[in-house]
Amino acid sequence: MIKMHNIQMLILRELLFSPNSKFTQLNIQGLTSDHFSYHINALIKDGYVKKTSLKYSLTPKGKEFANRMDTEEVSIEKQPKVAVMVVATKIENGKKYLLVQERTKEPYFGYSGFITGKIRFGEKVVEAAKRELKEESGLSCKNIHLKRLVRDYVVLNNTGELVEDKMFFLIHAANPKGDLVNTKNGNNKWLTEDEFKHLKKKYYNEDNIYEISQSRGNQTIIEGTYLVNEF
Repeated sequence: MIKMHNIQMLILRELLFSPNSKFTQLNIQGLTSDHFSYHINALIKDGYVKKTSLKYSLTPKGKEFANRMDTEEVSIEKQPKVAVMVVATKIENGKKYLLVQERTKEPYFGYSGFITGKIRFGEKVVEAAKRELKEESGLSCKNIHLKRLVRDYVVLNNTGELVEDKMFFLIHAANPKGDLVNTKNGNNKWLTEDEFKHLKKKYYNEDNIYEISQSRGNQTIIEGTYLVNEF
């Protein structure tokens, strides 16, 4: 998340409500001209503010950034992480296999589950799923479909602290192609449904996720709160 000086955040907030403001109108903190000029010029240099005929307004970049602001607290809202989760399966010799990744970074170091990844700004959901599958496993898939939208609230059992608020699009990828590889983020392997069922160190909701990914029906939103012992 971008860290910005409080004075600059206040300037952006003023321009949300008062476009095309003069220098003196924006200097609500009563700073010296040199001090205030430093901050407003920094916003212009970084592309958040533009100056036209002695008046200041937000650029498209500035509008997008400031629109995420809690204007009462003068801070950027903390929002849920938005990601894709790819459940990849294949049929081989009449038996179904699931692509499972053992995570090799924190949080959840050493846990196993399905491939996930953040959706990039402006990226379509299915394209994000294809990219993440390729980046994390080396595999490509044409038969790939959105199944559900899932929202998880993850709470530490011993403290009650909310440590994760994530919204992910659940994707099913059938019979992906290519050579399976490992990455810095995780080690990948194909498991039978029975082997997956008996994995000892799985993510808190992975069994339910697999069932949802294989079910039929309309796309729906599923929400759940989960207590975990470690994160």
